[in-house]
Amino acid sequence: MLHDDDLDAAIGAGIVTQVQADALRSFAAQRRGKDAALHADEERFRFMRGFNDFFFALGVVLLGAGLSIFAGVFASPIVYLLSAVVMWGLAELLVRRMRLVLPGIVILCFFVVFIVAAVPLADLIAVTPSFAPSSARRFSFLNTLLSGSAPQVAIKMSIASVAAALFYVRFRFPFALLVIATGAVVAAERAAGFFLFDDSPQARLAVLLLCGLVIFAAAMRFDLSDRLRATRRSDCAFWLHVLAAPLLVHSLIGLASISAFRLDTSGSVMIVIVAIFLTIIALIIDRRALLVSALVYLGSVIAYALSTAAIDGVIVSIATLVILGALVLALGIGWAPLRRRVMSLMSTKLVDRLPPVVPA
Repeated sequence: MLHDDDLDAAIGAGIVTQVQADALRSFAAQRRGKDAALHADEERFRFMRGFNDFFFALGVVLLGAGLSIFAGVFASPIVYLLSAVVMWGLAELLVRRMRLVLPGIVILCFFVVFIVAAVPLADLIAVTPSFAPSSARRFSFLNTLLSGSAPQVAIKMSIASVAAALFYVRFRFPFALLVIATGAVVAAERAAGFFLFDDSPQARLAVLLLCGLVIFAAAMRFDLSDRLRATRRSDCAFWLHVLAAPLLVHSLIGLASISAFRLDTSGSVMIVIVAIFLTIIALIIDRRALLVSALVYLGSVIAYALSTAAIDGVIVSIATLVILGALVLALGIGWAPLRRRVMSLMSTKLVDRLPPVVPA
């Protein structure tokens, strides 16, 4: 009997293509029937198959850190570019041939940052002194990607998206879609805020909402093409949902709340309404990322409600964590029955395109 590891090894050896392997996984999942529905509901994604993956990832981290320090000392675009080439070579071995996910995530992060650092952006756009890096020799992920004026950051993140897109085209690595989308979102938000909205908070939230909706639509396209979640397309959808969820939650709550994130009674009610709406959407598409992103806001509402009762601050913190934890556990335990109830209210045509409902 073939397993996922066998198919991944066959892809690396050139026996079958990624498309053929995905087709085999989908065909096998359809034949499994009820078991396929159970696995689809688990919302699994490939991340680490064993300690060997962690071991390789640790090696990549150590090598990447050494290259980062070396490149930072010389602060030369050529050295950064050579470091990116080293990461690409590792990806050919660990991602393309061995199909390792966790090391691939680390490799991609280093590769993207090295590519961004290799572009002499200061020669293209003048750096505003107040936004300039404190040291030209300093190297860090956040400093490399987010330092500089708004136009500079927008260009940097655009370059990061392009680099991640090249990585995805070559290796069909699902996590690369998260990096592509993140770079595009930050670039759009910074560019819109600088050129169009003059840093208006509500306008920025509107941009984030639009970006969240676009990414959510892309994730759903992957999901609808693999309703049994048996192929790599499900992993692609997962990583896009990871980004779309906080964008939607943050922007919807920010735009709907009159108090603009300052908790009061009306703001708390709006947060609860948005959370309920997102819970229904999460149940329909069978993705829990939306709920995870809303937990911070629900926790703040619970804490606000308890604090209005003049309860001691320490007790408020403890009670908030306990209530929030109990809510998460209750949703996790009752997920399948709740989803069956929600899906029973929807049209059969739509239900047949979404992940199957776990039988009672």
